[in-house]
Amino acid sequence: MASPLEAGTKSSTVLTSKDVDILSEKIRIVIDKNFKTARFYIEYVIRVDSAGQQIPLLFYADNYKGDFSVWVDGQKVPVQKIPKRYIHVADSPFSGFKPTVEQKQGKNPDKVTIYWNEGTGYVYDINDLKYFETDLTKGLHNIRVVYTAKVWEDRSGWIKSYSFRYSLSPAKFWKSFGKLHITVEQEGKAFPYTTNLGQPLENRIQSVNTWEFDRLPVEYLEITYQPEINRLAKLLIAISPEVLTLITGVLLTFLLLLFLYVYQKKYQPAKYRILWLVAGSLLVIFLTFLSYPFAHDMIRNIIGEDAGMTGFYSFLIFFYFLFVFPVYLVIVWILMWLIEKYMLKN
Repeated sequence: MASPLEAGTKSSTVLTSKDVDILSEKIRIVIDKNFKTARFYIEYVIRVDSAGQQIPLLFYADNYKGDFSVWVDGQKVPVQKIPKRYIHVADSPFSGFKPTVEQKQGKNPDKVTIYWNEGTGYVYDINDLKYFETDLTKGLHNIRVVYTAKVWEDRSGWIKSYSFRYSLSPAKFWKSFGKLHITVEQEGKAFPYTTNLGQPLENRIQSVNTWEFDRLPVEYLEITYQPEINRLAKLLIAISPEVLTLITGVLLTFLLLLFLYVYQKKYQPAKYRILWLVAGSLLVIFLTFLSYPFAHDMIRNIIGEDAGMTGFYSFLIFFYFLFVFPVYLVIVWILMWLIEKYMLKN
């Protein structure tokens, strides 16, 4: 079975060199009307301690849509992979970001851990990150980053969950944490999304929401939306495919017993009673097992395009069939024996 999680854009706040202090970060996220892409506008105010040609910041971004653009003091600068002269060297300005046991022993200094899920960090080499190189004067500068992020899809439940994620964890390596301002805007109707940032300043989710922090609030920012489904789909999910399958099995068993009762009452002695009992039981078990994937597909079809991947491994039907059929056959035989004893002979 395919993975239920389809990762969207992975992007994070920046890593800084030892000569740069980030005073503030503003994140503006504009979600499109279909909740499928989001435009990220990120602005940093930095203080540079030493003037000259340098790489002040490093970025991680993957699987984004279109261009990843950076402006320094209003001038667009080219973004590329960090050159080797800045990594795996003793005097690299980007060393020591990953405080692990290995690093404390002097190993793997040019790695960083970035979080995209709760409690799950992924280790990246610094040469996997993006950089820009520019001539900066000592003092304050403005850095602006713009890109379009693709949505994450979690299909593990009955209903897909859509989210945008932005890792804040690299901020732990900043020299100091200044102000963090986050704005989320929605084009078109306002989706009732949730976040892991807590209550917005507006106290409710609306077209434009804002948050402000003076410390790192979470390892990663997540904006999640799960579509609403109709009442019929909710009812069928509440009943569950298992119960629907059980109801189907009970109804088919009742029809089988009714058929065997009428057949035996009409034809006495019933020459093919055992044959009909075995064939009928085989058919009932087959149709009952078949109703299980049908129930799943029926619920997913009612939900529509937002249906998740909740399901089962269909080949297991044949595995269970081998065990259930003999037991079911015995049960039906006992029920027919009771019918013969207490109903047909009266």
